[in-house]
Amino acid sequence: MAATNELLSTQKPSDSGLEVVLHPLPLLEISDYITRAYQRGGSYPAHDNFQCAVVGALLGQQNGRQITIEHSFSCKNYKNEGGFYELDKDWFAERLQQMKLVHKSPPLDLVGWYALVPKGGPLHLHLAIHRQITALNESAVLLGFHLEDMVSPTAGDPLPVTIYESNMEVDGDDQEMKDSENPTTMVLRFRKLPYTIETGEAEMIAMQFIREGGANAAVEVASVLDQFDKKIAVDDGRQGKRRAVAAKDSKGKGKQKEESPAEAAQAAAANNPDANLNKIEAEYMSALQAKFNATKMLKSRLDLIIRYLSRLPPGFTDGTETTAQAAENARASGGQYTIPNNNILRHINALVTNYELVTPTERADLQKEILQETNDVNLISLVADLLASVDEVREVGRKSAVIEQFKSHAGRRGFGAGGGPGPGSAVADLM
Repeated sequence: MAATNELLSTQKPSDSGLEVVLHPLPLLEISDYITRAYQRGGSYPAHDNFQCAVVGALLGQQNGRQITIEHSFSCKNYKNEGGFYELDKDWFAERLQQMKLVHKSPPLDLVGWYALVPKGGPLHLHLAIHRQITALNESAVLLGFHLEDMVSPTAGDPLPVTIYESNMEVDGDDQEMKDSENPTTMVLRFRKLPYTIETGEAEMIAMQFIREGGANAAVEVASVLDQFDKKIAVDDGRQGKRRAVAAKDSKGKGKQKEESPAEAAQAAAANNPDANLNKIEAEYMSALQAKFNATKMLKSRLDLIIRYLSRLPPGFTDGTETTAQAAENARASGGQYTIPNNNILRHINALVTNYELVTPTERADLQKEILQETNDVNLISLVADLLASVDEVREVGRKSAVIEQFKSHAGRRGFGAGGGPGPGSAVADLM
């Protein structure tokens, strides 16, 4: 039986009435900070003090019993003499003031802080920083990221995040009023809070940018590695650097041929198929690449499901064998049949069942709407062609009127000795 965390409150979460609205931008910043700390550490931190090595402040608004968490920033901390982490007060005060100046419309203030927290709840290591934060905001919340869920994620699990509020409660199980000789002891305890996710327009743009960048990350990395293999940067002894590219001499042996920066840039542009694209075209190509990658992944997953179902034991598909018998026969077949698994089959059944939810039920209405939009586009195109034809007819009429005017004055002016229009006349200009 798991040990009870003495820092967690025994009161119900609904007793508080506090509502928390969480935005995606703080989650992105916190995830990036945790990833960088993990990469710098080189391995999974086993020491408990790492739970407070990654800390930061949360910015938002508090309207009554509702708290919004809209932005966050990482904080500088250090170990005190007792081995616990604390915030650098001078640095934190200056950085908090800078963040308030940046986010002053709408005005954001300190609403809490974040740290790595075990699933069992906050530890005594978190109390020192929490007291520093509550000194600035008595109702500050703690956003805990759970490393257990981040390192070993499971499909369908919620976010590895828990939000806590702190409150001073009576120590001990007996919370009845005591006499003056034995005053009650108040301790700091945390209580879980429910939260909702809310996304703004700027956050949707940021999420779209991350999605498009992630779709092309593998392609860009492969292109950079390929160029790096072909070109080796060498120092020419001056401020700039030239690139030495692999070339072959007349005997077919490899040698190093120095290349100027301009030539290297031209060669890179010639080898890059997207060099001539403008920003809009590049973004369009990035969106197409993301859709292509998603379609390719979907096709591979469908092929995997089809192969799994097609290679099930015949006795299992006919219903003559149980799952255990079919699994035993599949293991004895030496890889000819796949081992049936009821959990996987239930997921496939749910996937096939839910497919109808994303398929439009009223296909006739959808086709009618598509036809109407197509007709509107064609009608606008025809009207544009009609207006262009009318403009051309008006231009021909104007030229004909000028020619007729010159014919009426042919005996007096406008014609040369040869009977044609003069070089400076309006008729010659029309012709």
